Amino acid sequence: MFEQSDPHEWLRFAQEDLAAAQLLVTVAELPARMACFHAQQAAEKALKASLMHAAIHFRKTHDLVVLVALQPEPVRSEAGNLDLQRLQQWAADARYPADLPDITAGEVVAVVAIADQIVAVVATALRTNGPA
Repeated sequence: MFEQSDPHEWLRFAQEDLAAAQLLVTVAELPARMACFHAQQAAEKALKASLMHAAIHFRKTHDLVVLVALQPEPVRSEAGNLDLQRLQQWAADARYPADLPDITAGEVVAVVAIADQIVAVVATALRTNGPA
């Protein structure tokens, strides 16, 4: 399924999730977990776009560490230097009632910033390497 997908379309969806996360950070009435979920989704979709662009096969996963390990350079090095676990926990935790971690306003901003860095790294890599 993923092999036939357009990596630029996946990157666009990642950018939209990132924009949603950035907007949600500014709305105090909404739970911070919503911004964290969209931030995680942005990073995940961007990393998958990069893999598709490089024609690297990957299994269906939400695990950012696994997705980063498969990346071509320089995405692997640049994304691998980020605190992926800080972002990773929001793949499922934000979607369902459970033992959600408490999150401060500063922490949610940091989580969104990690996603922003990943999306930017992938966007640069896709521009630099041209169309797939």
